[in-house]
Amino acid sequence: MLNEVINKITKEYSNLSNETINEWKKNIRVLELKKGTQLVKEGNLTNKLYFICEGSVKAHHLKNGKLITDWFAFNNEFICAITGYFLKKPSEHYIELTENSILLEFEREKLTELSSKYHDFERFSRIIITKIMLELQYRVLYLQFSTAKERYDFLLEQYPQIELHISLGDIASYIGITQETLSRVRAKKKRI
Repeated sequence: MLNEVINKITKEYSNLSNETINEWKKNIRVLELKKGTQLVKEGNLTNKLYFICEGSVKAHHLKNGKLITDWFAFNNEFICAITGYFLKKPSEHYIELTENSILLEFEREKLTELSSKYHDFERFSRIIITKIMLELQYRVLYLQFSTAKERYDFLLEQYPQIELHISLGDIASYIGITQETLSRVRAKKKRI
């Protein structure tokens, strides 16, 4: 399975030499975890980056006792607690599995070593980080400048099967609306 996933990742982002791939594989942990497992808890330090082989994950934080979902990752996507991973600060997020999942786990220090040792891995890492940052930028733009319906439509365009994996409450939170507003948007969409 690991070889197949590595091939898929390198095809998507950037080719790596066999030497680089072999070194990288030595530093990967494969995790099979149950729905509800928390990969990261708010306030904890973390140096982990995850790739979702199968399943789905959400990132959320607590604000005034309310859970606010602000990131999802599905099959073939990466996720991490950004402040913990990049700034080495306590995480502002919880990262939790929304279904039973198979993940690859990478440690920041090992990835940094690989990037220093192998130019192709450094380029590969940069491409992944750029993709993640662009996705987050798109989210900020559509949250600021779109109607509730446009936000929901954009989410469905990105993740057509999202409602099979994520609760409507988390979807509403993610697009910045109440669950009641989401119900109205969905009802209008079904009538069309």
